[in-house]
Amino acid sequence: MAWALVFGLVLASFYTGSHSQDTVTVKTKRGTIVGLRFNPNPATNVSYDAFLGIPYGRIPARFQVAVPRPPWSTAKDTKADGPACPQPALPYNEDCLYMNVFTPLGSSSTNNKLPVMAFIHGSGYFESSSSSLMYGPDFLVDEQVILVTFNYRLGAAGFLTLGSKVAPGNLGLTDTLLALQWIQEEITVFGGDPAKVTLFGESAGSAAVISHYLSPQSTDLFVRAIAQSGSALADWAVLPMTEGVRRSKVLAQAVGCDPSENDTTIISCLQKADIKDIVGNQSIPLPSDDVISGSNGLRFVPVLDSYLTADLPFFNDTLSNLMEKALARGKPLMNGFNTHDGIVKWSLDDAWKQAEFNLVDFIPRANRSIIDDSTRTRLQQDIQKRYFPDTFDQDKVLDILNLYTDTIFSYPAIQVSKYFKNLTYGYLFNYYGSWSWDHSSVFPYRLMTVDHGAELPYIFYATNVSRPLDSCSLNTANLAMKTQLVSWWTTFAKNGTPVTDISWKVVADGGYLVIDTTTSTRNVTEFESQYYEFWSTIAKSSGFNLPTTILHFLPSLLILVLLF
Repeated sequence: MAWALVFGLVLASFYTGSHSQDTVTVKTKRGTIVGLRFNPNPATNVSYDAFLGIPYGRIPARFQVAVPRPPWSTAKDTKADGPACPQPALPYNEDCLYMNVFTPLGSSSTNNKLPVMAFIHGSGYFESSSSSLMYGPDFLVDEQVILVTFNYRLGAAGFLTLGSKVAPGNLGLTDTLLALQWIQEEITVFGGDPAKVTLFGESAGSAAVISHYLSPQSTDLFVRAIAQSGSALADWAVLPMTEGVRRSKVLAQAVGCDPSENDTTIISCLQKADIKDIVGNQSIPLPSDDVISGSNGLRFVPVLDSYLTADLPFFNDTLSNLMEKALARGKPLMNGFNTHDGIVKWSLDDAWKQAEFNLVDFIPRANRSIIDDSTRTRLQQDIQKRYFPDTFDQDKVLDILNLYTDTIFSYPAIQVSKYFKNLTYGYLFNYYGSWSWDHSSVFPYRLMTVDHGAELPYIFYATNVSRPLDSCSLNTANLAMKTQLVSWWTTFAKNGTPVTDISWKVVADGGYLVIDTTTSTRNVTEFESQYYEFWSTIAKSSGFNLPTTILHFLPSLLILVLLF
């Protein structure tokens, strides 16, 4: 986002001008790197070592699987973030596979091996980066953990597919896989323990975390996971291969390549195209009847690639079978969502600009081949009865927002929590504080919403690009929330259990934790009746057996309701 870039430039001058910086050297297997020592960061009084822009992967050619970065012979400066991957909003470079490693002061020179937290950034698989200005380490490393963040390919560069070895897709996910492999090979020299890696992410990064949780390729690369507002079971997070191929050929035609040619010819043409044209055409509108994932642009996301057998695919089975195998592996999981996560869809779809719409008119336009007229009529009546009052006012705005949240975030998140109920610590983030994101530019209603990403400023320093932390916002409630969230996240990374004064047990034993000014536990029946049971009932009564089926049906149905 443009405002993120502007703030980043301002904050960059703050970082370079006000931190006490010395250098620190680490010798990795690939070569020597020279990072920065902040002793301390005057804004937080936290001391740490930072290695920014470490190259971890090389892309042999556009749309091809990345390989490990070859060794270097002379010391490499790692004092600035690497370039972002191709995207519409930020300056970028196709050579973008870089990571940041943040450690407690001097941990690379000690014998103690610290837990590692590896973070996958979000933003819909089409923008953002691992920028240290957005994901500052101060709060986390102060609890004696090592933080690793990394870029991965986005949009078409990361997820274009033709369903063959020529263009297999899921490159963004395999980039993150390569980063996790790098951590296993190199983190020891930073003072980290490769046997204690916790993978965590937010939004699309959270969906990627669940993808790794399910994928057999990632089994030995981390021991526990935290998923914040995103699930691989969500409609927007994983597409059928056929839809991924269709979108890729639409893009190919848009940049002047013939989609009817063989795969090798199409990819050769796309590799010769200007990357600006590829990035620019990712936002071309899809025909309304073809909207699958509820986006109003040509979004590229992971695909189910289980039938690609030449190399081990990222998903080597159906999602239902992958879930069963992941359950047997028994990895602890923290999994949750925010009360008004759906605001991110509101901002993408501009639905708020449409002062009036008619649910009855639009539901029948979706998925005509999947459900019959009587089922559509019943669905529209049930949904309208649950969510919508008769007039369009601020109450209705909140109802629409709840509808977005429930279908796109809450339902798929709880599907995961229920399936892995003996392994999962479930939560709802419901704290409205002044560090949270300001979405007033896209959501012009005076409502106290706990938005998508609202928890991030309490986990990472300098995440809140719209309201930088200052003395006015350092109130007791904000600081207490920061302390509590960081403690839960880091104790889970250390022990597999989030340590708290409140009884927070796995879903099977204790329900869900509602995180607010007064944090409390809600039992399973009460919590799921509000956020899950309605959509589960609709799924079952409509003849859908697996959550992934209904998730590829309901959001597209409902987005059409609001868009057309």
